[in-house]
Amino acid sequence: MWWTVIIAFFVAILSGLGVGSAGLLVVFLTSVEHLPQLTAQGLNLLLFIFSSGAALVVHMLRIPLLFSCILLMLPGGILGTFLGTAVAHIVSQALLRRLFGILLIVSGVLGLLKKTKA
Repeated sequence: MWWTVIIAFFVAILSGLGVGSAGLLVVFLTSVEHLPQLTAQGLNLLLFIFSSGAALVVHMLRIPLLFSCILLMLPGGILGTFLGTAVAHIVSQALLRRLFGILLIVSGVLGLLKKTKA
């Protein structure tokens, strides 16, 4: 059990640094800890609240935020949260795991193919 806390801590650090590491925690929780997919994703979101909050403070100190953009995107984020939760409860666990795996693979491939500015 203690290794779960240590892994979650390092995933939070990676997430705060901008590395898309949230998928690592879900994979760990489902494959090593044998948690259901929805439970693992819920714990991942809970961890994300704290790690993104810490990253937000750092970014606010470095770059001013565009609060008008935040207010514009906020309703869509709230609506997406409720719709995503409803769909996740309807879809079977097996299909949800496959879709999550496909999402990780596609985002990884896109990240590798993305051209960086030199």
